[in-house]
Amino acid sequence: MAYLINALNMDMTIDHPRFYFKLFYVLAFVFIYLMVIYKSVKRGYHLRSVLLMLTTISLFTVLGSRLFTIPVGDWLTAIQSPVTTFNNRSAVGGLLFGLMGLIISQRVFGFNRPMLDLYAWLGPIALGIIKFGCLFNGCCYGVPTHALWAVKYPVGTHAHFNQWAEGLIEPHMAMSLAVHPVQLYESLALFLIGYMVFKTHKYWRKNFTAILSGLTLFFVMRFFIEFFRDPNGSQFNNVYYFGLRWYQWSMLLYSLIAALLLLIYEKYLKIELVKGRQNTPFLHADFIYIILISLGLYTFKELLSVYELTVIWIKFLPAIVLSAYYLYTDQRLKAYRWVTSIVLLMPVYVFAQTIPNHKPVIKQYHRVDLGASFGDFNNEVRYNPQAGECGTTYDSQYFKQTYSIVGGGYSFVTEKEKSRITYGANLSAGTIKSHNLSANIKESDFIYAVNPYFKVDGKWLGGGGGFQLGNLRMNKDETIDESNIGDASKTYTILPEFYVRLGPKKYFDIDYNYGFMYPTAFPTLYSRASAGTGFGISDNYSLRYGYILNLDTSFISAEALITEQFGINIMYIFKEDFYIPFDDKTSSKVVFSLNYRFGHKTK
Repeated sequence: MAYLINALNMDMTIDHPRFYFKLFYVLAFVFIYLMVIYKSVKRGYHLRSVLLMLTTISLFTVLGSRLFTIPVGDWLTAIQSPVTTFNNRSAVGGLLFGLMGLIISQRVFGFNRPMLDLYAWLGPIALGIIKFGCLFNGCCYGVPTHALWAVKYPVGTHAHFNQWAEGLIEPHMAMSLAVHPVQLYESLALFLIGYMVFKTHKYWRKNFTAILSGLTLFFVMRFFIEFFRDPNGSQFNNVYYFGLRWYQWSMLLYSLIAALLLLIYEKYLKIELVKGRQNTPFLHADFIYIILISLGLYTFKELLSVYELTVIWIKFLPAIVLSAYYLYTDQRLKAYRWVTSIVLLMPVYVFAQTIPNHKPVIKQYHRVDLGASFGDFNNEVRYNPQAGECGTTYDSQYFKQTYSIVGGGYSFVTEKEKSRITYGANLSAGTIKSHNLSANIKESDFIYAVNPYFKVDGKWLGGGGGFQLGNLRMNKDETIDESNIGDASKTYTILPEFYVRLGPKKYFDIDYNYGFMYPTAFPTLYSRASAGTGFGISDNYSLRYGYILNLDTSFISAEALITEQFGINIMYIFKEDFYIPFDDKTSSKVVFSLNYRFGHKTK
């Protein structure tokens, strides 16, 4: 992107205008995301409910911005058509629908006034950020002007095309006529509205009044800003009444209605339209809510673009993860875990359906993995054998091992019609801190491993083998026939690994792994069995539930190919039930990796 400034105006040459629109669009939602999470943590709100609220508002905002520009009679056609068929957007529609989503989620989760006031000033600022994308994209541009700060747009933008279609410029002209940077005016005005609402929200007596004040200012601003916007750059009709477009009259009407509601609600009504209560978790409501959001996303998945879906899923996926965490840690739902888990599979299936499928037929590709694992585990070491009445007895000492490991790997994959063959190697290194809880002695060791392996996966059967070579440690109870104890666990130089699978991974399969996982699986786990599904999409997607034998605990893992090149793997391991006569218990663990695929060869 470059700016060329001459004496009269600014010429804007933008290599990828749609990219900048998408960038600022996502940044606006990320801004709200981060601010709401920050404020929620400070106030002690349950993040599960906060994330579901953010998901609802994002979904309604995105849908509103699209549906507001489409006649109601065409809505059914729109949700069944490709995303490029109806591609206009409206800030007014996004604001009104987003407000509807805020009210719905507030009624469900009971957020009190601070959350409503927060959205009252965050909303205008987020819209202001999006308008920077409109400025670079050249959409909803201004009327021609000779002002010093005017801008010109190049061939390929809305401004240049519409002016050429109207005969205002010659076909050979590289730049449009100079126009008002009305998107910049609107962005600055929205920032001002956000600031004014922020400075005044504490002076209102009732909750929701700050939102009404922001709405009033927004509609007034849109009424006046339209004097600087080219009617041909608007997606709404250009019918005029008494010298003003119908759209301007509607903005004026909305502002009067909002101002009247503000006055009546604040001064005369003795009731609270939106009642807040202390935020408390209602797990059954959350799971019903997840189903409804999933249905909404599935219904409108054809209407929404990739970046619009992105701003929704970056809130919804963490909400699902937290809901799964509460499901398996809240004892009230222990008897219903298997049934409720099915609910959490639904949004994962919807997520997979919303990922664009433009993958070519691949025969071979290279893959690079980067991963990390962090956590701790306990183990018991028995030593000093003694003759007892019932046989040999031992003294015991208990240890807590805390580890931090990172790793990377390279593999070469060949895909045939009915099989996938993988050859590769991983490297991992990190530290493991051993705390002798019995003697209160701490030690730290550096561990590392080289891991060559191979895998062959067919439609119904799969298997593989390899080994870990290096300075290795594992979560393992030890019995040492010595009178003294020197460390918590034995150090290994080489450890084998193998993997077997039965069933079509695309639909449903079971597997057993001894080692054989991400670059950083050791020393936390090495013996596990699981069952999973790829939801009928492909072998690149999987959601699994399993049991880790050496930890005596369960886990949930997920694998997905986000784009043609990038994939993700994540495993959450629940707290193990390991008895030690100390209060220093272990926590849950996470294993995480990203992968990048390149050098694709197609048929």
